[in-house]
Amino acid sequence: MDALPFPDESLDAIWSEGAVYNIGFETGVRQWRRFIKPGGILAVSELTWLTSTRPKELEDHWHAQYPEVATASAKIAVLERNGYAPLGYFVLPETCWLDAYYRPLEQRLQGFLEDHGSSEAARALVESERLEIGLYERYRDYVSYGYYVARKVPCRA
Repeated sequence: MDALPFPDESLDAIWSEGAVYNIGFETGVRQWRRFIKPGGILAVSELTWLTSTRPKELEDHWHAQYPEVATASAKIAVLERNGYAPLGYFVLPETCWLDAYYRPLEQRLQGFLEDHGSSEAARALVESERLEIGLYERYRDYVSYGYYVARKVPCRA
């Protein structure tokens, strides 16, 4: 993700769902800009605070896991600072988290443990996933994935 093999300004769009956190939101939008044609589109989902204040337990968890978690206004400011004009933003619905991600993940955790001999590392990973699922179930009104769509501004001042 941080060493894409494309020529500069060769792509009409970059679409990234649930993945930019691997290199960080700001790093991704800054590095990917060079590959997008002037006027091209960046569409990216990103972990986003839905409120200005949150329960400490939730905030502590996500700051430890992904320090770039921020509000939509902060993410939009990152886009603007890096040469994009925001076109839209929306919050992914709970069904994306629960039905399409967490529930299928939960169903695989026991098999994962068995496949890895219930090793200490496997147990730690499963516990981490269960913790995250529980936090989402309790605090879904405070955090989600935001989906950001922005156009590359042809020239930067």
